Amino acid sequence: MGVVDTAREVPRRALAPDLARGFMLLLIVLANIPWFLYGVPHGLSVGHPTGATGADRVVQTLMIVLVDARALPMFALLFGYGMVQFARAQGARGTPVAAFRAMLRRRHVALLVIGVVHAALLWYGDVLGPYGLLGLVLVPLLFWRSTRAIRIVRGVLVGLLAVFAALWVASGVALLSVPQESWDTAMWMSATTDANGISSYAASILPRLGEYAFILGFSVFSLSVPAAILTGWLWAREGVLDRPAEHLPRLRRTAVVGLPVAWLGGVPLMLVHTGAWLTPELSFMFIGVQMLTGLAGGLGYAAVFGLIAARLQSRVGAAERDAAGAKPGPVAGALASVGRRSLSAYLWQSVAMAPLMAAWGFGLGGRIGSAGAAAVAVLIWLASVGWCAWLDRAGRPGPAEVVLRRVTYLERGRSVATVGEVR
Repeated sequence: MGVVDTAREVPRRALAPDLARGFMLLLIVLANIPWFLYGVPHGLSVGHPTGATGADRVVQTLMIVLVDARALPMFALLFGYGMVQFARAQGARGTPVAAFRAMLRRRHVALLVIGVVHAALLWYGDVLGPYGLLGLVLVPLLFWRSTRAIRIVRGVLVGLLAVFAALWVASGVALLSVPQESWDTAMWMSATTDANGISSYAASILPRLGEYAFILGFSVFSLSVPAAILTGWLWAREGVLDRPAEHLPRLRRTAVVGLPVAWLGGVPLMLVHTGAWLTPELSFMFIGVQMLTGLAGGLGYAAVFGLIAARLQSRVGAAERDAAGAKPGPVAGALASVGRRSLSAYLWQSVAMAPLMAAWGFGLGGRIGSAGAAAVAVLIWLASVGWCAWLDRAGRPGPAEVVLRRVTYLERGRSVATVGEVR
């Protein structure tokens, strides 16, 4: 199977990926909140503060099981999916292969640069840089390879992740045989004096970049993120989210299997972190399990929105036969508008969250707990929904999308072959 079809008709924008991206940004902003809470002990292997009670403990329980390490693979899958959609659109326009390669390379370099600036100015947990870096590495190596080759590489990555997960569990079991008094708890737990806890904005920049360098490397070598990107390529080659009605059995299987696996896989880490089982210092032993099952969860969440899109499209199709001009409802339309401007909406989260929560801003992160931070995160996401819906009604793209598009679509080179002819 080729990377893209040879047909010259430019494909319409699919609803399912945009719905998924819109919802995904809610998960992303929720996943970020633990790292904005400073001045209290955290487990280094799980970002949430330790010793939470009441509503804070309930929020942490839900976050670890439903969100943590689940949003990132979903984001990565959609990122990979978008690459193939971009290739298909350029192939339909007859873009030369060399020109397309240059466009994709510029796009990923731009994401890497935006990510570094984003981290320096606001938020060290940026994901744009890792995705840009992975794009620069994975595209030359695998993008033009056969579907079978990509599946093999993905299988190797998932297999290695499973091995590492087992080793982490085994190391935790081994540690249980050592008297707890001899454990160096400073290895796992510390009071957060990270960049978000520094009261001077200027002084917080270098620490923020230092923490970002670690996260950049961790994201690239986590295995679950590149595996999710490759899965996005495979799904896009088959049109799983472009034509969800044609893939209903597969989407149902992915959702029915992936989500329970992810939710059950998050339970051990949740129990250890909250102190209901073992001790929070041992939370590291289930990080591999959390990442492995999180990959299944990311696919499961994406599949759910594929199913939703298929249902909406069937209703719209029936309405168009009976009337005319039917569109998805206001909720789906608003979510899709965020998905179409996901880069701008993602950056908006940091523009709002960092000054509100960090010590160099209003310092809410030092005064509220997990529940309060989750409420702030939801409000920030809702504000992005309203903003993107307004832009959609005005027919305007997001500002970050405009910048990325201008960088991507520089003057094209010449080549004989076109993207659509690549197999």
